[in-house]
Amino acid sequence: MTRDEYLKALKNNIQTLTLDEQNEALQYYSDYFDDAGDDEKVMEELGTPEEVAELIKERCSNTLVEKEKKSSEEDSDENASANGLRDALYYEFKKTDVKNIEFSFGAASVVIIPGSKLSVETRGISKQNLLCHVDSQKTLVIKNLNKLSGLNFLSHEPASRIVPRILISIPKGTEFTRFKAAVGAGNLVTKDVDFSFEKGNIEVGAGNFVIGKVNGNNLNIRCGMGNLHLQGKLTGRSDIDCGMGAIRLELEGDASTYSYDAKVGLGDFRFNKDKRSGVCKVYTDTPKANHFSVNCGMGSVNISME
Repeated sequence: MTRDEYLKALKNNIQTLTLDEQNEALQYYSDYFDDAGDDEKVMEELGTPEEVAELIKERCSNTLVEKEKKSSEEDSDENASANGLRDALYYEFKKTDVKNIEFSFGAASVVIIPGSKLSVETRGISKQNLLCHVDSQKTLVIKNLNKLSGLNFLSHEPASRIVPRILISIPKGTEFTRFKAAVGAGNLVTKDVDFSFEKGNIEVGAGNFVIGKVNGNNLNIRCGMGNLHLQGKLTGRSDIDCGMGAIRLELEGDASTYSYDAKVGLGDFRFNKDKRSGVCKVYTDTPKANHFSVNCGMGSVNISME
């Protein structure tokens, strides 16, 4: 990959940022290449464009949060309302108060990172459009109530360049009883987050969902036209429904201790070396304790185990 190809790929992966933030980031890394004088060494040092993009988005989120916190302390509530309620919001919760987590976002960019505290930071979402609290069942609920927040599809006002962004911090080794996540047309990416759950549910519309280092049990996955990539360990029964999207599971474990059923339309299903394409049905007579039940329409489901 050349320097130009690297920077182009980087630009494609930070489209959720404002134009000013994109230009500043690209200029910084272009200068970085110039100063180093060795393109291959720089690319090896930085990592992939996708990895650098996630770092940029995280830094922009944190920077905005600090600016907005300072601004909110200086401005009155009246001035904050006059500014369109674009303040960054910050919520912090005690780990012992939370047993479950449930979040649902429409067109937003969501990043989950490890941290010393369980917290939620947002940008581009007004307070009245965000539900963030712990309910009576000890479930941390995080929902973007206005699915079109930040996009102005139904407004005659000039479209905002701000894409709603959410930064969720989860302490390492956190264990949830239930984990539920839904992403519409946005993106959700985790960065070195290690957590587990007893029962999970993931829904992806037309967006992208990337999660690593998960240790889950009894997971239900529904993917429409989007992409889902999950790494870690899954046990128990996993129900997987894929429409026109792509699901890739890179899992730890002994494949011989797993079984699967699969119904495939015009798509593709793969479990390690076993591949099924086109219209077909595969059933097992004796499902094992660890079992995948897969419905694949026109998309692809790829499960690999090591």
